[in-house]
Amino acid sequence: MKEKLYRKEIWLTVIFSVLLMLMGHSASIFVLFPSLQTGTLWGFPTQYIVPILLGWFGMALVCLVMTLVCNKFDDEMEAFAEENKEENISVKE
Repeated sequence: MKEKLYRKEIWLTVIFSVLLMLMGHSASIFVLFPSLQTGTLWGFPTQYIVPILLGWFGMALVCLVMTLVCNKFDDEMEAFAEENKEENISVKE
């Protein structure tokens, strides 16, 4: 169980790091693929409005989901710690 929780923590870190990097650096998509710069969205050029929307709202949405998932993970860790409370060794002076 302990190894499963550690594995889950690593996967959560990797997944949300990648998502946050993609949202924060979405303007790089238009540098890598210049043909995407030709369109408009709501009257704004796509290379300007898409990074702004993903940077503000995309980051906010990813952070909200990350908060909910990490809080659930913390609850799982606390439940595991409570189950194994007797096995923990504490030093008293």
